Amino acid sequence: MKKLVLVLGMAASSAACVPMTHETLAVACSDYIGRPISERIAAFGPPKTVYRINPTQLGYVFETKQTTLEGGHPYYTVNYMVGVHKHRTPIYPVTTTCKGFIVASTSEAAPVSQRIIVDVIR
Repeated sequence: MKKLVLVLGMAASSAACVPMTHETLAVACSDYIGRPISERIAAFGPPKTVYRINPTQLGYVFETKQTTLEGGHPYYTVNYMVGVHKHRTPIYPVTTTCKGFIVASTSEAAPVSQRIIVDVIR
């Protein structure tokens, strides 16, 4: 019984030491390169237009704006008389505009899940 209490006490004390991060993850438009276009269609809905660039590439136009909050990263200052002070950088909005994506397609009959994003239209 003492071992069980000891193990539970150690688990509770180590769980209290896990840092909590509340920072947002910003994704640039170029981070979608190499992923299927079906992910963007699921997120943004159907595209406004789809046009053929050449026999192997299609253009999907969405015209979306995505605003994320940047900043809030911790930094520390040291005063040897008082100790360490933790501060955070200012938080500011960042708007990313992705007008569309250029997609590689082997044929027109290829399913949307097999069409891979190769470039971004800005």
